Amino acid sequence: MSHDSTVSKGKVKELVVASNNRHKLMEIRAMLGSSWIVKGASEVAPNVGWDETGTTFLENARIKIAALRPYTKGCILADDSGLCVDELGGLPGVNSSSFGGVEGDHTRNIDHLLSVLKDVPSSRRGAHFYCLILFQDEASKVSQFEGLCFGRIATVRHGAGGFGYDPIFMVGTSDTAMAEMSESEKNAISHRGQAMKAFGLRED
Repeated sequence: MSHDSTVSKGKVKELVVASNNRHKLMEIRAMLGSSWIVKGASEVAPNVGWDETGTTFLENARIKIAALRPYTKGCILADDSGLCVDELGGLPGVNSSSFGGVEGDHTRNIDHLLSVLKDVPSSRRGAHFYCLILFQDEASKVSQFEGLCFGRIATVRHGAGGFGYDPIFMVGTSDTAMAEMSESEKNAISHRGQAMKAFGLRED
């Protein structure tokens, strides 16, 4: 897939992100820099909502795009991302945000995952974060981009930064959790950061 015409260089444009997660919006704003005015979904459609009923990341991203399109003629970015654990056959995957039983409860999600993996040795705790981005421009042309970040699941929490599973995701073969990284360090290697690089939007 060609990534050539995604950005109009030198022109600031508005981008509506299909999310109201403030952490995600902060990350995306940091990655895009001054090229875009980034708005959350509720800023253009206060009552918009969607059910992420897809069985794949792509299906969920498409659901978000479709929900927002009636409210804006501008550019829309939807991403769906999650943590995929090798020992669990790719779970929690698309259910990452509700793995602990309550949607968006990061503490419960981490507790549940640590419990499930409590007897799994470090050699079998490999995992990766995956991010899929869909971008729909003003002409409704849709482009798709992906990003991956490999690592392993720790046995206890580390650090106080980031969000989601960051406190238990050890990056690569290092002893550093994603939650121990600065924003710029995380954005340089994260799944979302990699997807943004593929998108051609990230300002270095």
